[in-house]
Parts: sequence; structure tokens; C-alpha cells
Amino acid sequence: MRYLALLALLIIAVSACSTQKVPQEQVDEFAKCLTEKGVTMYGTFWCPHCARVKKNFGPSFQYVKYVECDARGDNEQSEFCIEKKIENYATFEFADGTREVGEPTFETLAIKSGCKVPGQ
Repeated sequence: MRYLALLALLIIAVSACSTQKVPQEQVDEFAKCLTEKGVTMYGTFWCPHCARVKKNFGPSFQYVKYVECDARGDNEQSEFCIEKKIENYATFEFADGTREVGEPTFETLAIKSGCKVPGQ
């Protein structure tokens, strides 16, 4: 019984550590760095992956270079997306021309761009 209580406390402690919030300033700097390094996100206003990416960045998403690919969206650039052969959303394109599709983690974006992961 004593071991179960100790295990429960350990699980709670680990959970508390893993859910620490990263300061917004660090996420701002990360988003700005991505744009400075030539990273572009292509998406659509209706895309669920895009919505989750935007949610992960929070207010810092304003610093991410974003291209709207649906002709019905705000500030749309659908012709540019067609020229770039963007077929899936969200697509992140890096300065070297490589792409990540879906919901890449901050760690993946950092590795591909050379930017520092927020909170590390």
C-alpha cells in the first residue's frame, strides 16, 4: 500500500513537470525565428491540422509566415499554392525546399530550421 501511494505521488510530480507552460515570449521568438529562416506554412481556414498548429503557437502564430490556400479565405493566395504544388495541409516548407506535412512538433520545426525550441 505504501508503494502505491509513493507511485501515485511520483506520477503526479512527473505530470506537473511535463505540463509546464512555456513563456509566450519564447514562443514569439521561435515563431519569428522560423520566419527569419525562410519557413512558410501553407494551409486553409477550414483545415483541422492547421487549426491545431495555430492553437499550439497561440498568439505567436501572428509571427509565422502563413499562406492561405483556399480561394474563399482571407488574404488568399490559392494560385501561388497551386504553383508551389501544395496538396496537403498544413504544409511547412523550409528554406532548402524540404517540407513537413501535418502537425510537426516544435522540436521537428526547430531541427529543420535551426531555431531554438521554446522552453529549452
